[in-house]
Amino acid sequence: MRLIPGLRVGHRPAGRHAGFTLFELIVVVCLLALMIGILLNRLQVYQEAAEKAAMKQTAAAIKSALQLRVADYMVNGREGEIDALAAKNPVSWLQENPGNYAGEFFADAYVRVPPGSWYYDLNRQELIYVINLGDNFKPGPDGRKWIRYRVRIGYEDVPLQPGVTRKMLSAVSFAPVQPYVWF
Repeated sequence: MRLIPGLRVGHRPAGRHAGFTLFELIVVVCLLALMIGILLNRLQVYQEAAEKAAMKQTAAAIKSALQLRVADYMVNGREGEIDALAAKNPVSWLQENPGNYAGEFFADAYVRVPPGSWYYDLNRQELIYVINLGDNFKPGPDGRKWIRYRVRIGYEDVPLQPGVTRKMLSAVSFAPVQPYVWF
């Protein structure tokens, strides 16, 4: 180690301070607070997107279960039972209930069901999802942050011979009652 004349080992040159000044510390704290705020905002958006994806996955599973049920009825000659599917709780077609399924209710249960849950309204015959993180959800005319699904069975008249028609199944759907905008 080479010594500089007039400089003692362990001492800093005059005018140099160790550590941060108060101003530098304030700038660093402000930058950290800004970055944490941005991170938390992004995290909430990602959580909301994950909630939407989970809701859509459950709806897709129910839609597939409905189609399988209809196909089973048609293959086994039970077409007369297809109409009754519109009045049944679609969750019953799943192998197991979703973890966030709150159950069946005879009255409007929107305020009683925890946000982020499904419930079946027996009066409306609708499966309803109550949104938990809905900052990017635009409510419908009723102002509620929910998505209501219903089973619809459609028929059309198909001509068999001149003057003879038969009602044939044309559509089976599990779809939202009203369009919604989420993101």
